[in-house]
Amino acid sequence: MKKKLLLFVFSFLIFLTANSCKRNAFEKETNKEVILASFTVLADIIENVAKDEFVVKSITKPGVEVHGYQPTPSDLIKASKAFVFIDNGFGFELWAEKFVSNLQINRVTISNRLEPIFISEDFYKGKPNPHAWISPKRGMIYVDVIVDYLSELKPSEAESFKNNGQIYKNKIAKIDEDFSLFINNLEKNNRYLVTCEGAFSYLTNDYGLKEAYLWPVNAESQITPKRMARTISLVKNKNIPSVFCESTVSNESQMVVARATGAKFGGDLFVDSISQDNKSANTYLKMLQHNLTLIKKGLN
Repeated sequence: MKKKLLLFVFSFLIFLTANSCKRNAFEKETNKEVILASFTVLADIIENVAKDEFVVKSITKPGVEVHGYQPTPSDLIKASKAFVFIDNGFGFELWAEKFVSNLQINRVTISNRLEPIFISEDFYKGKPNPHAWISPKRGMIYVDVIVDYLSELKPSEAESFKNNGQIYKNKIAKIDEDFSLFINNLEKNNRYLVTCEGAFSYLTNDYGLKEAYLWPVNAESQITPKRMARTISLVKNKNIPSVFCESTVSNESQMVVARATGAKFGGDLFVDSISQDNKSANTYLKMLQHNLTLIKKGLN
């Protein structure tokens, strides 16, 4: 009986200690200022620069398509507890203007410091393509922009942000160097990237690839017979070995292209969101590595 009593007391003390640690950690975290990012990829980049200085949260969850997202009441609650909202811009978050209009919150838009690539056709012609982070070369610019912004927000930690950013950029640079080497050794006739959405303009521009797609930007409903025929003709005539789609949309249309041309379906690439699982592309670095690995396999 005495042993059971001692065991109970010991277990109870462990429980109290564990909960005290959790409570202290929670209190410590809630004392930090909150940065709210518009989507998961951006939140992950910010976290790698901010480290423990801020709590970083994302409006959208992993696996969610961002363009047409509709903020919820819980998103407004999140925003009310944040002191800054960071979005991509270039028309990526169509909901952002209305979302922040009635909030007392600072807003930082990354694209204000980026050079755009413009969409060349359809309704979106002349508008900036928002997906700059898809290219590792542009990803390093995102890091620099975030370092500058965070340093303005908290000058006392500017040196820390700069160091964190450099360490992170070095990791992105390794991915950039590896993909650049691959492209340099790839036959010029094979340098075509065929995707569902035209979200890879920065990647193709930065690495000397030619881009083809089924719709310009988040416009799956605008797949026309003419565009489908054009894509099928290109894949056939150029003997393009693989075609790709994106993780947040249906790949059914691209499968039609694959069947009609004999090309392989190279897989789903991550664009607007990191993955929901815990391994394949659940960080920005893993997302880049996942995408470029699939592209290398598909074009080789």
